Order: sequence, then structure tokens, then C-alpha cells
Amino acid sequence: MNHKSKQHRQLINEILESDALHAHQVDAATKTFSALTGAVRAVVTAAEMQAGKSGIALALCCLQRLSLSDQEICERKHLKDTLYLVTMPDTALKEQAEDDLVLAKNVIVSNFVNFEKALENEFKGNPPKLIIIDECHYGSNVSAVRYSKIFDYLEQENDSCKVVFISATPFGALYGAETEYEEALELQAEAESEQDNKLLKEANEIAEKALKDSILRRDFNTRLVFHKTSNEYYGVREMLNNGKVQSLEGDSRNFLYPSDERDAFINQFKAHQGVGWSLVRVPAGSAMNAKEFMISQGVAEDSVYILGNSLSGVPEDEHCSIERFKKEFDDAQLFGDKLIAITVAGARAGINFGAMMKNNLISTWDSTVASVAAVVQANIGRACGYHGNNSSMHYTNINAAEAYAAILDHLEKTCSESAASDFDGLKEFFEDVCQEYQVNGLDVGLTIKYKRRRPIGDVETYKTSNYIAVPAKLLDHDSDFSHYTDDKHILQAIDLIRNEFTAKGAPSVKGNRAMRGKTKNWIKAHWINGDSYNNPEKARVDGTQKEKTIMYTQMLDQGEYLEFNRVVAPGSGELSENKLITASIFSIYNISRRQVDKKIMTTEDVWEMCDHFGIERDDTMFVIYKRGEYDLERSLLKKEHNKLPAKSGELSDESHFSDTAELIY
Repeated sequence: MNHKSKQHRQLINEILESDALHAHQVDAATKTFSALTGAVRAVVTAAEMQAGKSGIALALCCLQRLSLSDQEICERKHLKDTLYLVTMPDTALKEQAEDDLVLAKNVIVSNFVNFEKALENEFKGNPPKLIIIDECHYGSNVSAVRYSKIFDYLEQENDSCKVVFISATPFGALYGAETEYEEALELQAEAESEQDNKLLKEANEIAEKALKDSILRRDFNTRLVFHKTSNEYYGVREMLNNGKVQSLEGDSRNFLYPSDERDAFINQFKAHQGVGWSLVRVPAGSAMNAKEFMISQGVAEDSVYILGNSLSGVPEDEHCSIERFKKEFDDAQLFGDKLIAITVAGARAGINFGAMMKNNLISTWDSTVASVAAVVQANIGRACGYHGNNSSMHYTNINAAEAYAAILDHLEKTCSESAASDFDGLKEFFEDVCQEYQVNGLDVGLTIKYKRRRPIGDVETYKTSNYIAVPAKLLDHDSDFSHYTDDKHILQAIDLIRNEFTAKGAPSVKGNRAMRGKTKNWIKAHWINGDSYNNPEKARVDGTQKEKTIMYTQMLDQGEYLEFNRVVAPGSGELSENKLITASIFSIYNISRRQVDKKIMTTEDVWEMCDHFGIERDDTMFVIYKRGEYDLERSLLKKEHNKLPAKSGELSDESHFSDTAELIY
């Protein structure tokens, strides 16, 4: 390394080690940049709200410059090597990004509208080596920008450039276009069966466009990295764990409708001593009504501000900019006053109120009922970050908040240590989450025909009666299991499952076992292999097979309710009502058909499960659940759910955070 290159690298390392960046941001950037090796040209970095995405981007710029050769890093023509794109065409957001990245001398900040001009003017003769796209979830919006132009550039004009997508909620960007592609394939099949050439042409065009728009473009070998925050971070999961999220359901979502929740919100605001503020988000057109209500509750008129510009039903002199509100709050601190900020649905969620305002936040109220991203990117997301306030209350759609927490838990297990690539498994998990928590979808502007409005096929619901854990003893033909249980159905199930392994002699490794035929179809068998046992990439809503088996059995041991349908996890048209027994079968003779490093459970893995349940060690063991009483109440709830429209259509009402005149900042 020559003296000049050493000087340049030292300057970059000083940024990485400075107070401008936190260690967790540098760690996330390092994992992201490290994933961009070999054939991997795209990485999606998922980072929670207000967790420091701008810091990750700054660190990425530094790492990109450090990756230059000694000769390149010393040549001025190679200085500009990174393009940072703001997804939405908002000049204030672009200016904010430029301020955030001012220490990185190698980055050019632009947006999707002007990115081609930026390439032409700023990278003459030296195309960028890295493109960073911020808030990539906006790209999933039906009316928003698409990624095809970026990918066309990367494929046709700059095939050595890498791309990083950053978002707190990248779900729609991951699967919005993918879902459109799947629906286009269904439309193609329909057109072919009906010999409708016009419809077929339309379906082909939709499929082609969806493939071009997807950030999971196959030849980019996309990876996913999760940004693990430090212990000082306070986010949605911490709020839920501390009991600071209050559910809004039915009419209580309407801030103008009398409810216990609204009374609690008002009373907390009034009772708060000293300086503070609350954030209220209402449907478009209701802002003035919300302000008038607050005044009727004794809040001074000059303490209630409506944030936005050209809002429906709001006189011009009632509008307040974000910057003005922040200044008003600075003044209020001098006198210990409390303020109310009212925003409307339809406004983008990108307001950074700063640590000082977060530390003095009293409460938030959000009427959003649509997607996960719409909820967590709005009020509750504005309260996330690094600050000392863990007492503020948040009134919102708790189902969406809990769904987001479950997604974060899964991503943390799956890809916080290394980049993940099992996007099909992740998609299944996302679908499970939406159905489990009964939310309309993951993200904004998606045309999805499942999720909450998808009819539930497995409606007849039962509780789980009991379970037993037994060693299989496959090499012992005369084993007697009656000392484990005297239940004839469980004993018969044990016999039938053992026979699946031994019908042709000694047990052998096999990957496609099934309990078929009238004498066996009353048993649901989960054949657990090395991949499904404890691989977090294969985990579903309740975790890996190991995790959920331990969780289910502990619930039963503690007398908690466990839905039998949840244990059965029916698929391919199966119904829980047709299953009397469900068996989780841990065995060294089950093999995964996926191309993974660990296809088969080790003997030690099976022993681990045997030891957990205190049974004799074996190379195969069963955990067997029996169906219990019929649950009329839950069955009726599912049937009521199925009366909803079968297709959700475009989630466009309160789930859009569009770049309109609703909120200018």
C-alpha cells in the first residue's frame, strides 16, 4: 500500500470509527457489503424504523470506497462510485439524504425520476460500482416507481455494479411484483383454457412486466440481511412487551367516535405534567373535526396543529408545516406546554421528529386498518428509535403491530448473522403471518387475492386434548407402548407410523413418506428432517419444528388452550376435522429434498428431543397429539370471517403513503 492510498483509507476509516456512526450500523453495512460477493448483485437490508438506515447507507459508501484498488482510490476520476437513490421525488427528502451522507465524498444523491440524468452528469466515464435505494417499499406501490429501469441499466449498461435496497418494511418490494406474476400465470391458464387470445396477450404483458419489476430478479441472486439493533433501541417489539400498545377495533378506531380508548387517550394527555405532545392520525377529511373535538375537551385552540398542506376541509390558515410545528414545540418547552399534532391518512410516513420530541411524546393515535407497513410506518413507527421514553402509549391496530413483531423475530433468527436466500420460504412465512394475525397484507398498494380476505378453508375447529412423547424403537419388532398410554387410537397411530419405516424390513432413509389410504388418513404426520428440524429459514409462524413442538407441549403441560388445527397445519386440501391424531416424527431416516447443507437429523438431534421429554434415547421419536373437543365459538368466528369478500383487491385506501399535497416537508 503506497502512502497516498494509505492516507485515503485512513480518512474513510476515521468516518467508520467516528461518532457519526454506531457500531450496529457499521455491522449491518459490513454484513450487507460482504453478501455482495460472487454472483450476488443485490441485497435487501431490512432495518427497523428509526434504527439508523442513513448510518447504514453512510457506512456502505465508506466500504465501497475502501474496496477500490490502491491505484483507483488515489485517482480523482474514481472518487464518485456510489449512487444513492431516494425512491420518492421529494426535494426535501433528497436534501435530507445529502445531509446524512455529507461525510461520504464518493456518493451522489438523486431520485428515480432523475437517476439517468445523474448517471450522465456525475459519472462520466466512470459508472457507479454501487447503487443504494432507500425506502424500497415505496416501489411496491401500484402507482409508484418500478425497478425495471434500474435493472435494465444494471443488466445492459453496467453489469459489474451492485445494488442495495434498504427499508424497514421491504415486504411489498420483495413480493408485490412476484404476486402479480403469479396472478398473471393464473390468468394465462384461464385464457388458454378459454382460447381467449386477447386475454392471453394481456396476461403475457402483465407477467413480463412483473418479472422486470421484481427486485428478486433471478439472475441477481438477491440476498436478505437483517439489521440487528443495539440494546438501547426502543421499537414496536419493545412497546408490545411493555404493554404500551392499545388495540383499536371496530368503531373505536374512529377518533370522532366515543370509546373507552379515546377517553383513556384524552385523560392521559390531560394528566400529563409538564411539556409533552401527542400525535393523532385520522382519515383524510377529518382533521378539522378532530381539532374541534380536542378543543371541546379543554385543549387550547392554539395548542392543536394540523400538519400538512391543501388538506380537504381544512382552511388555509389552519395548515402547519412539520418544521413550523417543531419550532412551536421548542417554544412550548419554555413554558411547559402540551401540544397536539394531527396528521391524515394518505400522508407519507417519513417524519423524523428527533430524539428530543420522542422523549416528550405522550401518546399516539392511528386509525389505519390496512397493511402492516401502513401501521408501523405511521405513528407508532415515528416513536421508534434511540431515546429514553418508554412510557408513551400507542393506540393502533395491534394485530398489525404484532404481525410486524413476529416478522422481525423471524428475520432476526433467519438472517441477522448472515444473508438469507430462501425467499420462497420467507414468502410462505409472510402469508402465514397475515392469516395468523388477520391483517390485510404486508405493504402498500399491492394487488393480492389472499391474506385476510382469503377464505379460511379449515373452519371446523377443535382444541388439542393431550399428547405423549415416545421412542420409536424401530428395530424392536415386539415393542409394547401400553406403558406410555392406554389410548387405543394413539397406540394404533404409533403402530401405523412405525410400519411406514419398517414395512420393507430395516428402516432406510427416505424423503417422501405419507400416511395415505383409508386406514391411515385420520393421522396427520409431520416427517421432520435435518432441514425442518431447526433451520430458521424453514420456520413458520410458530418457529422451527423443534421450537414449535417444545412450545405446543409446554402449552399443554401448563393447561393452556392449544387449537388442534394449529397443530395439524393442514395443507393440500386437508381438513383438521378429518384428523384424529397429529404426529411430529423426529428421525435420522427422514431426508429433505431441498439442496441444503443439513438434509438429515443427526442422532444427537433426536437424542436432544428425547432428553427434553425425558424418554429413552433412540434414533427416531414421536410426539403425538390427540384431537379434543369441538370449539363452536372459534368455528363460528372463522365462518363469519369467510363471509368477507374472497378477494381483497388493491389495498389503496389508508395504506398508501403517497407523495401528494397531503403533507409537504
